[in-house]
Amino acid sequence: MNPRHKTHGPRGGFTLLELIVVITIIGILSTIVVVSTRGLPARGRRTKMIQDCQNIYKVAEALYADTGSYPESIEAMVNAKDAQGNDAIASLEKYPTDPWGHDYLYAVEQGRAYVRCLGSDNSEGGEGEAVDYVYPEQQSQ
Repeated sequence: MNPRHKTHGPRGGFTLLELIVVITIIGILSTIVVVSTRGLPARGRRTKMIQDCQNIYKVAEALYADTGSYPESIEAMVNAKDAQGNDAIASLEKYPTDPWGHDYLYAVEQGRAYVRCLGSDNSEGGEGEAVDYVYPEQQSQ
């Protein structure tokens, strides 16, 4: 056989059309992922805020059940001690801040503890991430 007349099999590689189709599919899938994950950070911040408020409230309730009175502040719940100086029945490990770096508000009103977060704007009212949250929900009178 003459080496100059070797026959080669089909050429390897992709055609331009195949590359365009693959790039289009990757683009569509990327768009779907971006759209479906767009709201996740906001939902995560809201979930953290709700869990923090519930945790502060539960510690306040546990200390109330143990001592007969609510703690005066969130600071009093951090590494709380009982009257004998022992670790309290419940406490917070560290002072919590909301997802935007602001302090939670804690108050005892009409014999009941409430925890509040003023949202991303750290002021009363607002919409979206700036909306206020109170736990437990206050009863309208």
